[in-house]
Amino acid sequence: MPNKLQYMLLERPGDRAFAQEMLVNYSKMNNTALIDTYNSAWKVGIVGSHAQAVSYYALHIAFTKRFGKSPILIEDKIILSLTEPITAVGETWDYTYSS
Repeated sequence: MPNKLQYMLLERPGDRAFAQEMLVNYSKMNNTALIDTYNSAWKVGIVGSHAQAVSYYALHIAFTKRFGKSPILIEDKIILSLTEPITAVGETWDYTYSS
């Protein structure tokens, strides 16, 4: 089970360029690939890597642009956390709930 850690994302030099590069990559993905990318990230969890957090931030933006919502939470503009696994539902997504 992945951890429930959060990451305090403070901007470092090069973060904007890296986030933009990742956003371009995520924007090219179809809905299924984007959802699979998030679920893979959820399985790994937050390990404390700054580059990982910037990548998850870009994934958050990609989800918000594509679906109008994101399974990645950004609190107070700097605290990043992953929620729960998701599944495709038509042209959007919802949380996967186990029975």
